[in-house]
Formats: sequence, C-alpha cells, structure tokens
Amino acid sequence: MGSLGKSRNDRSSGPSPEGPQGDADQPRSPSERAYRGILRALYENALVPGQRLVAPDLMKQFEVGRGTIREVLYRLTSTGVVSIVPNRGAQVRIMSRSEVDDLLDIVEALLALAARGAAAAIHVGQDADRLREWHQTLQRAEAPSQFHDFVAAREDYYRGIVQLSGNSELQRLFPAAQVHIMRAQLRRFQNAGDAIDASDFNALTEAILSGDTARAEQAARDHVGFTRTRIASLPNHAFATAD
Repeated sequence: MGSLGKSRNDRSSGPSPEGPQGDADQPRSPSERAYRGILRALYENALVPGQRLVAPDLMKQFEVGRGTIREVLYRLTSTGVVSIVPNRGAQVRIMSRSEVDDLLDIVEALLALAARGAAAAIHVGQDADRLREWHQTLQRAEAPSQFHDFVAAREDYYRGIVQLSGNSELQRLFPAAQVHIMRAQLRRFQNAGDAIDASDFNALTEAILSGDTARAEQAARDHVGFTRTRIASLPNHAFATAD
C-alpha cells in the first residue's frame, strides 16, 4: 500500500512531496521551502518516526528564522506529521495501533473509490495498456535487491489508478505523508506496513482491467486487507502508546 496521486511522468506543482521535480523552478516562500524540505527528508528516510526536530538545526539547514520554523512545525503538527512531546519538543510522529487502524480505514475507502472509477474508465476502452505497463514494472522490480525500484513502481501504480479514475479530488484527500510514516515506523517489523509482494497487485489489476466496478472495488479493499492482516499480528511495542 502506498500513496496516491500523480505518476512520476505526470506530476504538477501540487502539494505532494513525492513529486518535487514538477515544480522545482517555481518560486517558494521560505516557509514553503522548509515545509517541503522536511517532507522530502521524511520520504527519503533521512527523518524517521520518533526523531526529534531541533529548531536551531532546521533554521541552519533551511536558512530561515525561528518564527518560520515555528510556523512550519505547527503546519506539520496540524497535518499529523509531527507531534509535540512534553519535555522533548517536536518529533516525527509515531502512530498508535488505533491510529494505524483508522488510517487504513481511510486508505481502504479511497483506494476502493479510485479502483471503481478506474474500472469504469477501462470499461469504455481507456488506458488499459497504461495499467498493464505499471503492473509489469512492479513485477520486474520484485527482487529484494530492487526494493527502491519496487517502491517507486508501486507509487506510480497507485497514482496511475487515481489518474484512470478521473477523480481529481483523490490526490488532495489521500493522507500520503501519514501512510509513509506508518510504513517507515513498521519497516523493521518485516515491512508490515508495505505491500511488497508483487503478487498482491495481481487481483487488483485484473479486477480493474475487467471493467467490473464492483469487483474492482472489492479487490482494492482486499488489497488493503493484506496489509491490515500483517499489521494486526505485530507486537504492541511496534506502536506508540495510546493516550
């Protein structure tokens, strides 16, 4: 399971940190530059769940003032990326088991909606070859030594489904940063938060290509269910303690 949005070949200047190349030449405020820089560090695993965000270090890194960093941390807190911990300050959020469950509920609903829309588009003859290509790229990058290639291909696959659905609101609604936090947090537990078996994508691809919207929706729910099952078996110390 990964984030939804635009494919690497079709990224605009939207808010997704996964696609900074698309707007690299666009002017940004110091606050926006620092905000995107922190998100980029999260996606590149330079920041990990539980890691402290020290204001003086961030000020130096992004060449901004304390007020700007305060604004950025507030923004990251409001979007669920950062937590303010008493006596520790700001840190990358660690999710509790119930928070992960809630997140997966959202992911399941949105992916099901995207798959249903994609199947409807496929049914009238649009872009079946593109979906097959995204799926084949996943299959080629299945080896453990190609993990980073697989992750990139997986992101393109999910984003591609959103594109095929024709629903422009899904990219905005999808909690991409929170999904990445969950995956990074659980990666040391045999990648429990990641859909890393290429075969997990077979049923979803076939369902969308069939043009059967109900079948595609159920396949998407089952796809997220594989991740949910893996996570359910994890020990409690994999998660933050619920408040």
